Amino acid sequence: MDLLSNRWWLALLAVAVVYHIVRVISKRRRMKGAKPPPGPRGWPIVGNAPELAAAKGANTAVFRKWAKEHGPIVQFTVGNEKQVILSDDKVARDLYIKRSGKYSDRHAPHAVTTATMGQNPALRPLKEDGCRRERNFMQSAVSIAANQKYRDLMDDEATLTLHQLLQSPTPTPSDDIFVRYGYSVLTSSLMGFSVGSVSDSYVREFEQFRDRFVDGFRIDIFPSNTFPILGKLPSWLHPSLAEIETLRKSYVEQMISVRRRIQNTTRESIYKHFLTNRDEYTITDEEVVYTYQAMVGAGIHNPHDSLVTTMYLLSKHPEWQTKLQHEIDSVVGDSNRMPAFEDLPNLPTLRAIVKDGIRCRGCVREAGIPRRLEEDDIYEGYFFEKGTVFHTNFSQVLVDKEIYPDGGGFNPARYLDPSYPTYKEPLTVHPNTQNFAAFGYGRRACPGDDFGVRVVTIMLAKLAWAANILPPLDEGREEDEDRKIYTEYKKYRIEARNPERVKLAQTAAESLSLVTEHGVELQRVPNVV
Repeated sequence: MDLLSNRWWLALLAVAVVYHIVRVISKRRRMKGAKPPPGPRGWPIVGNAPELAAAKGANTAVFRKWAKEHGPIVQFTVGNEKQVILSDDKVARDLYIKRSGKYSDRHAPHAVTTATMGQNPALRPLKEDGCRRERNFMQSAVSIAANQKYRDLMDDEATLTLHQLLQSPTPTPSDDIFVRYGYSVLTSSLMGFSVGSVSDSYVREFEQFRDRFVDGFRIDIFPSNTFPILGKLPSWLHPSLAEIETLRKSYVEQMISVRRRIQNTTRESIYKHFLTNRDEYTITDEEVVYTYQAMVGAGIHNPHDSLVTTMYLLSKHPEWQTKLQHEIDSVVGDSNRMPAFEDLPNLPTLRAIVKDGIRCRGCVREAGIPRRLEEDDIYEGYFFEKGTVFHTNFSQVLVDKEIYPDGGGFNPARYLDPSYPTYKEPLTVHPNTQNFAAFGYGRRACPGDDFGVRVVTIMLAKLAWAANILPPLDEGREEDEDRKIYTEYKKYRIEARNPERVKLAQTAAESLSLVTEHGVELQRVPNVV
């Protein structure tokens, strides 16, 4: 019996050895002389997970450190999973655009995939029919949002927000004003109702859900993001699984909330357009709700952060604020009106400031949702194995010396001065954010970038027309500008430029007819707390 048992174990060992040898030989053949990319050494079994877990979700700093140590292509491991960081714009374009067929799949951590039940269009594989339906619907919604009536809604929301800022009891207005604007400009177009304040139940519910959802990407909170097999354990043995279930329930509740709200509205909206033309769409009703939730999730905080970051930068670079105000004054003149979308072709400085503000914000934000390689690939002598996860390190890509030779500081002149490689003509069209790296690359680029840029641009145009944006009085100690953009970008002061323009903004705001979810007219100066 012992002899048979020993033979059995020897046979298993032999099979394992043969399997390992076959894999090694197969991999060497597939590598065709290429080599793995350089990168940090990891620990046995867990790889580089401890260093990422110690960052508590702030992976950008870790990626920047590794890029400086190892170059623009860095490979590391999380558990037994190979992951690569790209820190060069050309490399990212070569892989994500020129080889998009291999690099357009998504990699979502176990916690997020489980919580969203694999239905979020930002996380689903493009090859799935459901993902294609969701993304086509999203593109249709974004296209409809460019229509004049929805641009007018956006203009109205910006006018109301300007009035709130100018009527703020303190020179340092609450950021809640811009949070309300971010929500309301989206809900008014998509769902047909305006948000009165950040105390609106929809805002509170979504903010709570968003915080949980963002945590779902962290490996220090959810160990199953490093070792997915842990997801098979009972929750009493692996407590974070109960948190994933809570996140899943929050996701479902958010879906129900979105569905209820978009079905209860009576005002013209993109959703009403969808219902009227339902037979033109193949998307299911469930997929519509998932898509709306994804658009709200991406369409609120990204424009908000870009807007307030740009305002902070203007407060620190008054020379650019002066140029912007002179340009707007020359276009609008002394006429009894505020800047409008029709003025944008004649406002290249405004567009340059917005673009570089978005770039600066992109330098400090997190890397976004990674991609997964669908088949083996070789690039510039490096071998990437099928299943490798790819991250884009925007903190380096958006300061690429080939594109931004003057460095990464705020400098809108790079789009207005012919001596810069980023300059393009005509200035009635350029600068713009088409194919801008800050919004991603290829098939996975942000489909709503144009909408988000309009949200920022029209608000900044009205604000520069009516007010000066000043630095806070309590500047505090000097810090690196990138660090301050990340930590203090909501700190600035607003000072009216001209009493007549304040009065004009008030008159315009009081003439608006914005309605809430229940068809009630929005109060003229809604509360912001």
